[in-house]
Amino acid sequence: MSLFTRPLVLVVAGVFAALVGLVATFPARLALAWFAPPAVQAWGVEGSVWEGRMAELVYQNSSLGALSWELRLGRLLALQPAWDLDLRRGRGFASATAGFSLLADRQRVDDLEAALELATLPRALVPEGVAGQARVSLETLEIEESWPTRIVGDAAVAQLELPGVILALGPFEFLFPEQDGAPAGVIRSLGGPLAVEGQIALPAAGQWRFIAELAPGEDPPPALVEGLAFVGEDLGGGRRRLEMSSEP
Repeated sequence: MSLFTRPLVLVVAGVFAALVGLVATFPARLALAWFAPPAVQAWGVEGSVWEGRMAELVYQNSSLGALSWELRLGRLLALQPAWDLDLRRGRGFASATAGFSLLADRQRVDDLEAALELATLPRALVPEGVAGQARVSLETLEIEESWPTRIVGDAAVAQLELPGVILALGPFEFLFPEQDGAPAGVIRSLGGPLAVEGQIALPAAGQWRFIAELAPGEDPPPALVEGLAFVGEDLGGGRRRLEMSSEP
């Protein structure tokens, strides 16, 4: 190392160390006040941006529960800050490593494990009248410009209640395997009164497709069998083909 470059390296290292120290001690309460969007509120905030907790996190006037976090130093060195997050509310929970890129509009969530009641989520995430028990296990979720570009993992929902449907449906599972290209997965029933076999695809930003075959499942009530006659395309034998997409 030359006499010229050595002092430069020491200066850069010193500046970086100072920045890391600033992050380590920057109060979480102040960071929320400065950077959190209006829809996000928090109470009982303790600790720093590096490590801390809050007694209650609120999004759009809906309580999500108590949250704790810890910064992953290795991801910060790669200019992709990430935190280990743990969210708890009653018997529901969610834990993951979540971060973002400082160089692009890109977010990434790894090792997401969650179990929750759909009805407890904000209406911005789950429409009014939808309820059920959900379990999520995602190896990776990548989001670019507010749209999922990679999904690897699985999820399941049971006792699904939908507006206008008189009985609970499910259980259903959603599987997103590791693959190249845009996210795509399958949905299938694991029993219950409605049998479902379908595919889900997110081919491009803002675009989605859903194709499924529906049929009476285990002990279907007459109302469900009659209602299926008005859904999608008739495939015979009580089966119907349903296609939906973001396109008109």
